[in-house]
Amino acid sequence: MTLVLDTSILIDLERKNSETINKLKNFIEIHQSPAKITFINEFEFLFGVKEKNIKNKEKSISFLYNFDILPTTGKTATILSNLKYKYDKNGIAISLADLLIASMVIENNFVFLTKDKDFEKITELNKIIL
Repeated sequence: MTLVLDTSILIDLERKNSETINKLKNFIEIHQSPAKITFINEFEFLFGVKEKNIKNKEKSISFLYNFDILPTTGKTATILSNLKYKYDKNGIAISLADLLIASMVIENNFVFLTKDKDFEKITELNKIIL
């Protein structure tokens, strides 16, 4: 099964965080397909490197583009609307960005790898929280 990496994981990988890298190695043995990201993760990462000097910014962007980006579809919109309705109706606050990420991962039946505990709330999401 394919892993989708959250921005928190991308940042750790770029910073060469050994703890995250070691944990990721174990998951890569199980989920051998190349890891992917969503366009939300791409946006968040690109936004985060805006203040870097040009050399480091180019290096970061080059790192980012090693990952394929999941597309959105009409099915993504359907899943997103269902999730937003469910969680809003139950008074559970989840950002639209997180719901969109979850919708793309759910649609493709992938596994989401994150350090963000907010994703624990999304029960439909197949996830690993480090």
